[in-house]
Amino acid sequence: MSFLRLGALAAVLCMSLSAEGGVPALDPSGLTQILASRKWTVIEFGGPTCVPCVKMQPVLADIQQQFGSRAQIRNFYVTQHPKEAQAHKIMVMPTQVVFDPTGKEVTRHIGYWPKDEFLAALAKVGLK
Repeated sequence: MSFLRLGALAAVLCMSLSAEGGVPALDPSGLTQILASRKWTVIEFGGPTCVPCVKMQPVLADIQQQFGSRAQIRNFYVTQHPKEAQAHKIMVMPTQVVFDPTGKEVTRHIGYWPKDEFLAALAKVGLK
């Protein structure tokens, strides 16, 4: 009985964490379109109930606000679209992948990415 209660509590906590503000999620066709958009793009490959993924949402939202129209930052839920995640060689959630305006991957990071380190990595690949 206590195991069931613990599972229910974990589910509620995960759902409440995923409700925090963040960036929009893409479906597979949206992923294809955004990578062809000729803009800098950051995709976080993760899941709506993955705790480090949820923790990244305020960071992603802040960076999106900072860069405005110069970059697009989106989520892609690998739990809902495993085939596309496999195509992008995603092995761990979250994985943030940065694509240049030609759609070429220029860097990736696995796990929680502190904002200052994230911004430094973006500047290093040319997004300032």
